[in-house]
Amino acid sequence: MALAALISAIRDAEDGSGLVGTLPVAGRALIERQARLAAQAGAERIVLLIERLPAGLTGAIDRLRRDGIVIDVARSAGDAADRFHPDERVLVFADGAMAGAGAIGRLVGSTAPALLTLSEAAPPGAFERIDAAARWAGLALVSGDMLRKTVAMLGDWDLHSTLLRRAVGASARRIDIADGAGLLEPYAAMLVRSRGGARAATEAAFAVDRDGEGWPARLIYGPIARLLGGLILDRPLESRWLRWASIGAAAIAVPMLVRGWLAAALLLLIAGALLDATGRLLAALRLTRASIEDRLSIARAGLMAIGLLGFAWHRMQGDPTALVLGVATVAVVLAEARERMALRLLGAGARPPGWIADVDALLLLFLPFALAQQTLAGLAALGVYAAASFAAVQHRLLACARATP
Repeated sequence: MALAALISAIRDAEDGSGLVGTLPVAGRALIERQARLAAQAGAERIVLLIERLPAGLTGAIDRLRRDGIVIDVARSAGDAADRFHPDERVLVFADGAMAGAGAIGRLVGSTAPALLTLSEAAPPGAFERIDAAARWAGLALVSGDMLRKTVAMLGDWDLHSTLLRRAVGASARRIDIADGAGLLEPYAAMLVRSRGGARAATEAAFAVDRDGEGWPARLIYGPIARLLGGLILDRPLESRWLRWASIGAAAIAVPMLVRGWLAAALLLLIAGALLDATGRLLAALRLTRASIEDRLSIARAGLMAIGLLGFAWHRMQGDPTALVLGVATVAVVLAEARERMALRLLGAGARPPGWIADVDALLLLFLPFALAQQTLAGLAALGVYAAASFAAVQHRLLACARATP
């Protein structure tokens, strides 16, 4: 059955700072983050229950629609329930409720009705109690029929509390996420009720998974990007602008490398790498991250490869070996990228070693050789590093292929 989502923004914050759904989490309204979590979980359509639409949410809805997420706005519980088919599965978010993508995935992977729950071992919070042993984390999976029947009997009762009681009465499956076991996420569940809670949710968002990135992004650019991200997170700055700026820096560096202006070109490329890392972090914090090997990454890597060939051509005037080394390095890196793509197709567990070469790793390796004015030796080192990385990825690919039944 198709999956849809119902997200409410009707509760006022406890500190008088407006609707809970408008509180800023990672630079965006909380309800926008909930909608992106639902979309990532597979919701084909999202209904926002908002009795009054603040001006701040208009931009959030526009951004969601721009990213291809189907959004409907309902002004009452009855209006919202009418928008779901009785046989449709509905992922319900209570006001301010959030959970990690892994926890939500476990919920939508079960049969309706199901509840995301927290045992007594979980951290304290304003979670609604189910019984003496469990509390509700604020997310539920129900059928459209159960939602409609609940709304029909509401009267003056609270929608989510009533829906919770009906689901419990229907022997809903309980998915306990108190310990976050196996979820690999910084928090099991959160219930935002004030600006302080929103700040805590933002801090939790910074614990993004960087295991799929190269070592320069994880160890060098990443920590700096976190500092910059904290400064610009609440500003109306789109992550793609930073990434396009990094591509622009690489494009300007190419003619510099062809002319042999190495110092200025390397400075531009390093600045571009930092811009790219900050842009990717910003996108991850706002849940708009595409895959690491997306088109912007490919464009930047392609320009840096052209720059390497351009510098090798310039250096060839002193020694033809430079051009041979440059062409060989680019060819091996392209072959390695193809093998890495094949490795990713085998599944999330099939990752290359963390030390292998990417364009930023090659740039950082070449930097000390450039400072020592030993550029030919630097080109040779790049070739050796690229060849070793290619061999390591091939070995990992072969091992994963043999282990696949």
